[in-house]
Amino acid sequence: MALENLLSKSSHLLEPASVLRAKAGVPEATRSPLPIEVLDSIFRFLSKSELLPATRVSRIFNDVSTRVLYHTIEELEPVVSIILLRKLDRETRLQPLVRRLEINWASATIEPTRNLYFLLHRVLTKLKGLMALSVELPRTGSEIWILDGCSFTLRYFSTSMACDARLAQYLDSQPSLTDLTLRGYHHGINTMPSFLGLFSGPETTDNYFKLLPTSLPRLTSLRTVHGGPSIIASVVEGRPIQAASIALFPSTSLESLRSLSLSSAPMRRLSIMSFDPTVQDCLVSELATRFPHLEALHVVVLLSEFTDESLRELGPSLAPFKSLQYITFMAATDRVASPHEEQAIAKIWHHWCPTLKTIILPRGKVWFSEGPEGQLEWSSLDADD
Repeated sequence: MALENLLSKSSHLLEPASVLRAKAGVPEATRSPLPIEVLDSIFRFLSKSELLPATRVSRIFNDVSTRVLYHTIEELEPVVSIILLRKLDRETRLQPLVRRLEINWASATIEPTRNLYFLLHRVLTKLKGLMALSVELPRTGSEIWILDGCSFTLRYFSTSMACDARLAQYLDSQPSLTDLTLRGYHHGINTMPSFLGLFSGPETTDNYFKLLPTSLPRLTSLRTVHGGPSIIASVVEGRPIQAASIALFPSTSLESLRSLSLSSAPMRRLSIMSFDPTVQDCLVSELATRFPHLEALHVVVLLSEFTDESLRELGPSLAPFKSLQYITFMAATDRVASPHEEQAIAKIWHHWCPTLKTIILPRGKVWFSEGPEGQLEWSSLDADD
């Protein structure tokens, strides 16, 4: 009698697993003293180099370690990823195991050929259980066709492909997506500073990125590197975005923030990288006014300089925040502030925003509050402070 039938028909499960397997006729050499679920949990703590020897221990260890090995495929060198794709293309038993796949061919060390794209497309159509996909490709064109015919339903998607109509149409087909990262350029929208010399060409209405209003109903997290106000608005409006990371560029910064505020849910976590020196004096106040329910805020200001005095003057701008607990504010300064000066800034910020628990200022030190309510002191993790 098969093991499954024995277990289902047993009136009690008090006998050791080894006894039950012996009664079921399972050969001694293939038995495991632990349930498969326990082995699976243990193997997930092992590195890939530790899992590989486990595949040669026994049939059970081979099954479990192979399942763990192919569950998440990431951080591979381009050449290694090509070898792996060929293996996945050949071996049908491995295809259902893959849940997360990361392909990074954006480096200068590889120039994908048409046949290589065909290989990637062929493999993707076979990974029916895929839930997370990251595709970083050279910016020579949009190879969105590699996703044609794929039947998987994603929860996480990251890509460097151009933000155009074809990408929008693909996103329209992914209702379960909760986490989206767009690293590609928007055709016709020059969001980058002019001195970087990055421009993607003339805009055409037939290639415009625009999602359907009913798309991505479960999306809660958005990261965009080059996206301007129109892309941010198209993704955010009417969707429950609660965590976002965006860049601000000259002449479009405030419009990008307005677009980000179109979320149907309060923003909880926000990362901002600003390339716009014109918003230096109003950036924090704009963020506090538009996103008062933030719990964590990370700001990196480039092309602008903050003095100790200007950092202290940011204090009142934090007052609208109702729940802010963690803030990081990195920017160029006129000089390196002393620990006591940064501590004074942290105290001022906490005075205006009493919910703050951790503050990281341009010097890079982590300041945290400790002590009873009403007698809080701000300390740094550095012993010399």
